[in-house]
Amino acid sequence: MKALHWLLLTLLSPVALGATAFQPLDRVQGWLIERRLDDMQEPICRASVPGHGTWFSARVRLDADDLVVVPEGLQPPDETALNAVREALQRCRDSVLYL
Repeated sequence: MKALHWLLLTLLSPVALGATAFQPLDRVQGWLIERRLDDMQEPICRASVPGHGTWFSARVRLDADDLVVVPEGLQPPDETALNAVREALQRCRDSVLYL
């Protein structure tokens, strides 16, 4: 019985952990929109230009205030795409349903 209990816990743990990871939601003019749900099931959304490396060191992205963050050595994004990206982020933040 203990073996069955341990097996079930082992199988269910990755599912629970995966629920908090960011998931791709949309692509808008070369930007990736991602979302995860917090403990209260509220959406947390982010936008970045996909690239190599980690989120903080190698991705042009928008911060929590929707301001552009450009890591050292990377080029700033095309300003014309930013309005569409910000609108997509707002839709993501407004509801769990992304319409």
